[in-house]
Amino acid sequence: MSGKLIKCLASSALLITLLCIGALVYIRTDESRFHSETELQQITFLGTYEVDNNGKLLPFNGSIDGLSHDRHHVTVTGTFSEDIPAGRQLMLRIDNLKVTIYAADKKIYSFGEKGTFPHYARSAGNGWDSLISPGISSDDYVRIELENLYTNHSDTAFSVFFQFMYYGYEGELITSLIRSKAMDLLLAVFIFCLGIIAIVYCILLYPLKKVVRQTFCFAGLSLSAGLWFFIDFNVQCYLIPLPVFNNSLDIVCMIITSVFLVSYFILLLHTRWKILLAAEAALEFILLPAATAAQLMGIYDYYDFLNVIIVFTILEGISIPAMILYENIRFSDKINHSLIDSLALVAGMFLQIFGEHRENKTSLFWFKLGFFIFLILQFWHMAKSVKGIIADSTKAALLEEQKQELIEKVQKDPLTGLYNKSATQKQVAGALRTGNPDSLAAFLMIDIDYFKKINDTLGHAAGDSVILIFAGNLRKQFRDGDIVGRIGGDEFAVFIWVPDEVWICEKARKINAALAENITLESGACSITASIGIALAKCEDAEFESLYHQADEALYRAKAAGRNQYSL
Repeated sequence: MSGKLIKCLASSALLITLLCIGALVYIRTDESRFHSETELQQITFLGTYEVDNNGKLLPFNGSIDGLSHDRHHVTVTGTFSEDIPAGRQLMLRIDNLKVTIYAADKKIYSFGEKGTFPHYARSAGNGWDSLISPGISSDDYVRIELENLYTNHSDTAFSVFFQFMYYGYEGELITSLIRSKAMDLLLAVFIFCLGIIAIVYCILLYPLKKVVRQTFCFAGLSLSAGLWFFIDFNVQCYLIPLPVFNNSLDIVCMIITSVFLVSYFILLLHTRWKILLAAEAALEFILLPAATAAQLMGIYDYYDFLNVIIVFTILEGISIPAMILYENIRFSDKINHSLIDSLALVAGMFLQIFGEHRENKTSLFWFKLGFFIFLILQFWHMAKSVKGIIADSTKAALLEEQKQELIEKVQKDPLTGLYNKSATQKQVAGALRTGNPDSLAAFLMIDIDYFKKINDTLGHAAGDSVILIFAGNLRKQFRDGDIVGRIGGDEFAVFIWVPDEVWICEKARKINAALAENITLESGACSITASIGIALAKCEDAEFESLYHQADEALYRAKAAGRNQYSL
């Protein structure tokens, strides 16, 4: 079953990969025969700008110079490079800005006004927004007022706003974004799939109690990293309902990814110095709810903790490679390939953090690609490990099954399935050894009356049928924990714990009544009755041999008294 599931997972992963490649080829091509023509047009703004009402007008060419890491109020006046027909959407990329637009001295748009976003947020978010054009010509005088609400990236917030201005329809913009960010989306989907498959592996491994924690950490790492990749994919603002989380979700994903990453290495490493990583992971784990609480109470914003996260990043970026190299040098006879592969992840992931927040777009792809390659290599190691564990478990289960079958053959009577004589003796001896010393033990020997006559008259095949029917009826009279065995041709033995002598006598009377039966076989009909001999003893005084001899003598007395009865 597990082998089939692994093949199914591998086939699913291959299918997803092929679908991703096909989708990438399709959405990246610009040929008109593959895509319908779009009316989406990028537009530029021409004019002058003024910073903080200083009265100094500067020519505007898409960027604003002279900004420090502070709050700024920028006013840009001029015209759009093209007409924006009425009814078309003007789409704007707003990075934590307060925006007001006037056309022909009439206010046509505002974003980020106080009261339009949750009280605990500093801005209305980071994403795309749009307005319906009232009909703006390239000759209309336009004034755009901007104010940055964050100070850690004020140099890029204003330029991004003007570099990504489009008019057309929102659906066309989404399609364009998908095509331009296809690689990030497909990497995110693929990494998500790795995480889901890792969760399935966790479910498979949980009953085996094998490496579940490590596999779980890999699953969390893949899922959080996949979401992190998706954050750079600029359509996320259309999918997340609260705008403020478009601005902070990358920070949240960054912390979660880092926690899972450090936890993953803690489980891989064996050096005692990994306690330092455990401390870092604990601090980051505490940081996430603390930052969330501060955000919701309006005290601090997620981005205020960015420097703290970078400090953690530097510490982890130094300590993890050092521990990996130390462990592989110390245990050079047994190189841990999973740890060696992890060096690529450490470099790629933490450089990506700096790249994300320094807008280092040229190297960002390669860092993500390095991270992706690491996850693939780790998944390969994990899949091989899981396959080996499942194979070993399957082999162990098969050996256990064969062992049980062998035990069954050694201990069980082949005709009735009850314990044979030697097994009955061992079971009774074990029960007496572990029982309460004050408990009362009863040993019953039960013999089919006139069985030799049945054998001689109806034949041995009929005799076997009678024994089989008798054994089945006898077994039904006792509980699962009671010891019932066949100790001879037509002789059976039972060991049970009883409260007192009266109880076992009443039980024996009921057994006599239940075993008395008229049977019709192919070779003829016969009547079955049984004689029962009972031996009683306290557990501390009892031994199998003494119980056996006492019960045998009692059985002899029951037969001598006329059979179909019990004797104590």
